[in-house]
Amino acid sequence: MNTLSFGLAVVACAGAASLAHAGGTLGTGFADHAAFTTFVESQGKFLKGVEDFEEAVVDDGAKLPFPNSLQSGVPRPGFDFGISATNLIIQTNITPNASPVEPNPSTNQAALWVNGAGFIGSNSIKVGTDEFLNGLYSSIDLIFTDDNKTAIGVDLGLYDGYTSGHAGWVITTYDPAGAIIDVFNLGPTSTEPSKSFFGVWSPVPIGRLNIWGIFDMPEPFAIDNIEMWTVPTPGALTLLGASGLVAMRRRR
Repeated sequence: MNTLSFGLAVVACAGAASLAHAGGTLGTGFADHAAFTTFVESQGKFLKGVEDFEEAVVDDGAKLPFPNSLQSGVPRPGFDFGISATNLIIQTNITPNASPVEPNPSTNQAALWVNGAGFIGSNSIKVGTDEFLNGLYSSIDLIFTDDNKTAIGVDLGLYDGYTSGHAGWVITTYDPAGAIIDVFNLGPTSTEPSKSFFGVWSPVPIGRLNIWGIFDMPEPFAIDNIEMWTVPTPGALTLLGASGLVAMRRRR
């Protein structure tokens, strides 16, 4: 059954962006974080972890660029040991359109960045695409390598002075084989410190989630608080429940 939280027009939540189902027939999308959490828990999902980038060593107000990709165990500026989350790869995609068929990371030395709190109004550490410095339109791919993530949440952020023609987002989910599961249109986001939340539940594992910002010229944007939900083995429930509570307390 093709379902969409809050319908196809305006989300009935103060401050939330509009959300529309633009393609696919399987998943359920959310622009409201509380509604997303309630729904995925009702489906038996458990929060495996939240990648909030708070492990990064970066000065307040600073920005550190680096090449693709960002993942656990691969050092990058600000991330001596990569990110804390395992089975997650973050990289740019320089295919100049939404819903790219396959991953397409650049080899640019300034592909991604991590910024400290206070950077152009940001209230937390975030990771973003820097491909606009190379004159390239780009999206961000979140690649999940363990094939057991069936619900994903993420915060999206924009920066004052870098929003030319911003008209929202196109967010696409893919199964582990690369086939599109769903496509969602999310309404425009206000600049930092405001953020837009997007969440998606899927009846099949999510192998990749692509985030395309709609602009009329190449612009940067950033992500934060990547939630990864799964159906764990019974023996893992207690551990995952505890780690999820800690992660949610850290969310900003």
